Amino acid sequence: MVTRVNRKPQPAPAEPHVHGPGCDHDHDHHDHAPAEPYRRETPKLGRNDPCHCGSGKKYKKCHGA
Repeated sequence: MVTRVNRKPQPAPAEPHVHGPGCDHDHDHHDHAPAEPYRRETPKLGRNDPCHCGSGKKYKKCHGA
């Protein structure tokens, strides 16, 4: 048995907005303060560093697998 599904035609996607000299609306991009960068509390473990669990293995062979 074959069932037909009636699909509504999808609207054409809108063209992306390009900012440039011909842009005719106001932007408030410069009024916002820059976001604070993310700071880690502890340094990032490398793959060849000892594992944090204390097994003595490299991180990539222990918890990084």
